[in-house]
Amino acid sequence: MKRFGVALLSTLVLTSAFANLVGAQSGDIKVIINGVTQQYTQSPVVSQNTTLVPLRGVFESLGAQVEWDSKAKKVTASKNDDTLTLNIGSKLAYKNSKPVQLDAATQIQKGQVLVPLRFVSQSLGAKVNWDQTTRTVTISNQSSGSATDTNSLSSKPLAAPVTKVTYDTYYNDSLTYEDAVKLAIADSTSVKTGEVSIDQAGKILKETGKNIDFVPAEAGYEGQDKAYKGYAQTNLNYEATKKNLEMTKESIEYNVKDLYNKLLQKQNAVKLAALNIEDAERKLKVVQIKRDNQMSSDYEVTQATNQLTQNQAALDKAKKDLDSAYVSLNQLIGYKPEQRYELKDKPVYSEFKDNVETKVSQVLTSSTAIWLSEQKVDLAELSLKLYNFSTPGNTPYEAEQLNVEKAQYATEGTKRQLEEAVRTIYNNIKALESQYSQIQAGLVSARSAADMAKKQFDVGLATELQVYEANLKVTTAEQQAEDIVSSIDTLKLAFNKPWAMQGSAGASAQ
Repeated sequence: MKRFGVALLSTLVLTSAFANLVGAQSGDIKVIINGVTQQYTQSPVVSQNTTLVPLRGVFESLGAQVEWDSKAKKVTASKNDDTLTLNIGSKLAYKNSKPVQLDAATQIQKGQVLVPLRFVSQSLGAKVNWDQTTRTVTISNQSSGSATDTNSLSSKPLAAPVTKVTYDTYYNDSLTYEDAVKLAIADSTSVKTGEVSIDQAGKILKETGKNIDFVPAEAGYEGQDKAYKGYAQTNLNYEATKKNLEMTKESIEYNVKDLYNKLLQKQNAVKLAALNIEDAERKLKVVQIKRDNQMSSDYEVTQATNQLTQNQAALDKAKKDLDSAYVSLNQLIGYKPEQRYELKDKPVYSEFKDNVETKVSQVLTSSTAIWLSEQKVDLAELSLKLYNFSTPGNTPYEAEQLNVEKAQYATEGTKRQLEEAVRTIYNNIKALESQYSQIQAGLVSARSAADMAKKQFDVGLATELQVYEANLKVTTAEQQAEDIVSSIDTLKLAFNKPWAMQGSAGASAQ
């Protein structure tokens, strides 16, 4: 029995050491407030031997209300009779109008204001501890008599936990979809080149038209026929240049829509990844308590620890994907790679009622690509009509006839591609709508289950973990629904202008 106790103690020590090692190697600083591990999109950092923590996440967890003045770059926090003000980039804060010297200047990273850790105790009177070994900040403003016993599995009449994560609180500015499109068009070298090309083609057309006295009905004077064919080609070039510029702008419009909505989805991914970490931490705590009471094994603790490590890796990846999404949109709209902003336009679900056959007809008559192909057919037919058999060295007449056929086949191929694109996009939208309906049906059950878990928790029949997991299912489904709505929103634009989607890859490279 004694040996078993020693072995168990050794296992506990090794498990604890492993957990500490995982935390230390992750590089991130962990923040625990009143016994709850916090999740932030911007982790605390150490700068010039000073630990900086996210202001809103910490202050709100301690019961303070926080407001942000984007124009003045000023933060105001209040709790009870205390009011705190800080200016970004300043080492001076104010508590009830009295100056407080900070260890380091406040700063913004990834949309969150960071303040020196010591300022938390200076301003709100909270107890703050920094563990260098585990890189953990522990903050508490609970009295010893009222502190929650986090090692207890019993159900208590406490406030039910909710799935909430502090996310992108502060921004240098905000961005609407419409403004993003304007910025992208203004920054596009393709648009600028297209505008110059229109001016150039117009000047050439004007000069070429000086030599045209009449429009020939059939082959006649070779010189005049050649001049007219040249004019017809120049006119087509001019009109095509205008159409191409229009299509370039439509492609940019689609590409902005695509990247804007993908950025919204990446933000959701970070939120869910952070919530999944808290879920894993809660499960690990439960299984550790069970193990200590001989209700579970060390293997189960190890499995729970591994799951937590996997979830931490998933959050790291989600953050990197979010940064990449910002960089992609920033590159398109001419922003600096590191710039962050709030997305103001969030798509709202509405049933897609467009008729696919009607849209096919509309696309085939309004497509720029089809117009260009049809103009090439007309030009080939003009060359055939003005063919002069007496001119030596001319391309054989039969070859000119084949040029007409080739142009007609090209036009037919373009029509088929666009028609197929419209039908494919329509089917994809309908498939996403079906998924959305399924999620909404599941949400009804999930919300009902979460509400029941909350009621059971209030009367001591459910644990905090059960309530959290019920809420997490609701939040996960809601985020999935939002992601689907974003995808549908992008496809709706492609449905109306499928040629814009086809040309977006080239536009985005500009």
